[in-house]
Amino acid sequence: MDILRRVLGWNWKVRRLRKRWDRLREKALKKKNPVRSEALKMLDTVSPNLTTLEEQHLGRVDRARISKDIEISLEGIKELLKAKASDLRAEKEFRERQ
Repeated sequence: MDILRRVLGWNWKVRRLRKRWDRLREKALKKKNPVRSEALKMLDTVSPNLTTLEEQHLGRVDRARISKDIEISLEGIKELLKAKASDLRAEKEFRERQ
């Protein structure tokens, strides 16, 4: 029974999200400056939500909402890290024009 709780329980999902966050942070630290700074800013915004999931007892709806927000943010960071620095500069210039 204890094995099922570990595999299927809520804490497993939180640990998986924290592991993804740690891996993305390590990848961000290896990148060069424009991508690195942007990725680290995004990771810093995700960190408080992840800490909330780990430390506080929340209702099922709140847990699901926060975890989904974290998953979406981590996917965005993953795509940012895959992008090249030149693509990031072009996107930033495009946003400044608008």
